[in-house]
Amino acid sequence: MKKLLIIIVAVFISSPLFALPEFLPEFRLSAGGGGIFNSHWYNAVLNSQFRDYMGQDMRPPHGVMGPTEQTQSAMRQGLFDTRDLTLGGGIFGFFDATFATLGVGVVWNNVRQIVDIPDLSETINPALAGEETHHFRFTQLNISLMLRYPFQIAERLQIFPMLGVDWQIGLGDFDDRLREDFQGIANLGYEMPTLGQFWNSLWIRAGVGADFTLHNNLFLRTELLYGLKLPSSYESRMADYWEPNLRGMSNGVHLRVAIGFTFR
Repeated sequence: MKKLLIIIVAVFISSPLFALPEFLPEFRLSAGGGGIFNSHWYNAVLNSQFRDYMGQDMRPPHGVMGPTEQTQSAMRQGLFDTRDLTLGGGIFGFFDATFATLGVGVVWNNVRQIVDIPDLSETINPALAGEETHHFRFTQLNISLMLRYPFQIAERLQIFPMLGVDWQIGLGDFDDRLREDFQGIANLGYEMPTLGQFWNSLWIRAGVGADFTLHNNLFLRTELLYGLKLPSSYESRMADYWEPNLRGMSNGVHLRVAIGFTFR
């Protein structure tokens, strides 16, 4: 009986149904480099207890209403309903081995931040009235590790779904405006975040890529990824100020175009 079982297993392994290499993509190593286009958007809404701008009598007995103490605490830290749009570009290099890709790049970002400040000119500060728009810049190092599964759909074209993580690390220093804001907050006794606490973040990304063979071992690669950013250390620390579904989560699109070379 044991010999019969061994024979059956041997026949099964040698059969075409077990010829896994026929069903798996050809193993290959490749490397290259190119450009990154990065974008992400973030809408942050304060918890209701920190945006009660007319919940306290500021000048009794005249009845002039203003922010509660909790709301003033948020205001002193510059916390208001905020909408951010970040656009950036940079360079990167990659190395892959069929089912996984490691990428390293540098991205220069520009942020357009809209802060929704209520009209408090008659209560605590004449300067607090209406919407403000700010612009600042920052630089990040990107390190990504993506899993992928390539499909050969034409002689010169290969596509592959992708899933992985992207670790973004702040470089340099704070933009002048941000540095001044944080220094003002620190002067009031609040903790000033470090560059890493503010900018370092982990993204979960998914999308699709394609390789088009240009000549022999040379190919053009395009990747389009959608991502969700997990809260940074600073955003986690400030989480209680924000609505539960907006605690540091943001999303965006990541486009990479590169020239690569396959090592055969």
